[in-house]
Amino acid sequence: MKACGIIVEYNPMHQGHIHHLQEAKRITGCDVLVVILSSYFSQRALPSLIDPYHKSQLAIQYGADLVIELPAVYAAQSADQFAKYAIESLASIGVKWIVFGSETNKIETLTNILHEVESQEKDPSKSWAQNSAYALQPNDILGIQYIKYCQKYGIIPLSIKRSAQFKSATQTRKDYFEKRTNEFLSEYFILNQQWSSYYPYLRLFLLMSDPSKIEQYFLVSEGIEYRLVEAAKKERTWEGFLSRTISKTYTRARIQRVCLFIMLQIEKQEMKNHDHFSCAIVLGFNGHGRQYLKEIDRSRVYTRFRALPPFLKRVHLKSKFLYESIMEQNIKDTIYVL
Repeated sequence: MKACGIIVEYNPMHQGHIHHLQEAKRITGCDVLVVILSSYFSQRALPSLIDPYHKSQLAIQYGADLVIELPAVYAAQSADQFAKYAIESLASIGVKWIVFGSETNKIETLTNILHEVESQEKDPSKSWAQNSAYALQPNDILGIQYIKYCQKYGIIPLSIKRSAQFKSATQTRKDYFEKRTNEFLSEYFILNQQWSSYYPYLRLFLLMSDPSKIEQYFLVSEGIEYRLVEAAKKERTWEGFLSRTISKTYTRARIQRVCLFIMLQIEKQEMKNHDHFSCAIVLGFNGHGRQYLKEIDRSRVYTRFRALPPFLKRVHLKSKFLYESIMEQNIKDTIYVL
């Protein structure tokens, strides 16, 4: 069976995502469509408005055959690292194509930009996009990184045009939290899943911790721990905290990522020791997905929590406990089978 992969967040799922699922199947003619899904927290370190298990269920109901997880510590990173880990996982189960949404929608153009930027000397203090002279849109930035790692693993990258006719996930979240409209699939949304809900814990943790301990956590660098602690002393709201910490160097997304890894208490050495994700953690599948799992090498495919390596067990539990900490009830984490 020939597999196509797509890399998604579904924060939350919207009509454009359903179009993506349908188009990926149409343009590749694949036998099985594999979705790799950021789980509890997104690439910009936002808590997911829909929990991972309902996201998996919805993906399969709308066209996916197999859903696998991109754990929070691999998802909540820069575009380059996010793409690296997602492609590593898809490559580990033999995916032939990936299909992504793009504003440019030209693989050749994006490939040329990739080669041009990669050949230049880079400022290590800046992100990949900041080192580029091009004014790139978010999906194009991710697309370029997908192409980079597809080349490494022999996967064929394809794109579809990002359409303005579909409301974005960002706008959907904004409208939902401002209670403007009844959103598509809003019955699955968890209202508390926003950063303001986590700030009391984050603030207390920063105030109760020695900066030398905070400095050990992943992504904490350049003395940012002192900036975070000072902001926590002065601000009792999440937005107030952000206003004191965001700068030209520290974007909102970067601050969110740093704070997430602090709350998860993931240390730099841990991530250095696990700077790869060449496996697949199954969240759900249908009949086609089940057949595909039977045909591939299962040595790096995990369908049960107890089979996970120790680091991935810790990551799963920490992410789940943090995500559930602001909810009224726990999540039932079971594989969805259709």
